Formats: sequence, C-alpha cells, structure tokens
Amino acid sequence: MSLEDCIARIHMMDLKELPDIVLAADEDKFIQYQWRILHLGLKLILKNMDPRKDREPKDTQVRILRRMIYGRGDVLCIARTGFGKSLIFHAFSILTGKFTLQIIPLSKLGDEQFQDIKKLDGARPCLVTAESKKSEKDLLQRIRHGEFTHVLLGPEQASSKAFRQALKSPELQHMIGLVAIDECHLIKQWQDFRDKFTMLGELRLILRLYPAIPPHYSLPE
Repeated sequence: MSLEDCIARIHMMDLKELPDIVLAADEDKFIQYQWRILHLGLKLILKNMDPRKDREPKDTQVRILRRMIYGRGDVLCIARTGFGKSLIFHAFSILTGKFTLQIIPLSKLGDEQFQDIKKLDGARPCLVTAESKKSEKDLLQRIRHGEFTHVLLGPEQASSKAFRQALKSPELQHMIGLVAIDECHLIKQWQDFRDKFTMLGELRLILRLYPAIPPHYSLPE
C-alpha cells in the first residue's frame, strides 16, 4: 500500500498503527505529507481520548510535533494555560513508538496527566514518586527495560542517583525519543527552594551517551 493510501485510512486506524505511517514519512521525498499525517494522527488521538467529540488539533500543536519528530531539534513552547501543551507531550510516543520522559513540577499535575495518558489505546504510563517506588520495588528496573511508553516524575526523582543510573542503560537510551520539561519557567522561579530543578541539565549529558535507534516500520501491503 502506498503512503498516500495509508494517509487516506488514518481516520479508521488503531493508534498502534500510527508510528509506521509517521516514520515512513521521515524522508525528504515525503516532506509534503508530514504536516497532514501529524494533523490526522493528532485528530485520531483526540477522538480516542473522547469518542463523543470530533475535535481538530491546533496548527501550532502540529507544527511543534513536526519539529520534534522530523526536525529532531529542541523546542521551547510558550503558550497560555489551556492551550494544549500536554497533548503534545502525550501524543509524541503514540505517534512515534518512542519513549517519553516528562518532568512535572507538582504531584497533582502528574496524577492528572497520568490519568489522561491512560485513556490512550496502547499507552503504558508510569508515575514515579517516592510512594510508587516504595510500593513497587522493581519500578526503576521496569522503566530501565522499556516497559512503559510515558514516564512522569518530579525533578527530585529525575535527579536522584537511582534514576540517573537507570537512564545510563543503553537499552533504555535507545528507546527515548523525548524529554519534556513541563512548566519549565519554574526552573528559575523555584531554584532557591527546589534546587533539584537546576540539576535537570544533567539529564542531557547522560542522554548524549547513546544515539537513538530509529524504530522499524512497515506499511501495509
């Protein structure tokens, strides 16, 4: 089946089929299809989250994801509350099949986003807190082995020695596609009483050790 035929079927697909279409367009000859694929993919994700509504993604959401997925560059999104930044974080793994690591400043925000991600077919989110690590002794080991699609945690957990050690696993690093720092303006505002925010730069140093391996894709016959 051609890429054009696959694009025409996106609205009928399961979410698990999206990465093959998204990654197939990661060639110069398919640049003209990239925006449309991501737009339709986001629309399908929104429908999956709430089947009662037929919502359209914002153009800016699509542009940001295109930069992240095909441009492979750093992105700073400055947008008002309610814009839909979280949808971008959550959709990345669904669209690419890669692992998302999301730094969240507040546990309540983490709980809300964890519940939102759970609504997506095929998503396997994990919320790392002191309590979850205590109740699930093998949690970091499961993260290291790539059991989850989305890992949400605060700066204190992200900068802990145990988590940084888990990140050094080549197995995990090859799976990571996105590190998202939610509400990143707080790094400056909260640096005096939550100094762990200032250690997030170490994640970039750790994650430079191993390049990501592009996932395999195959279009339907």
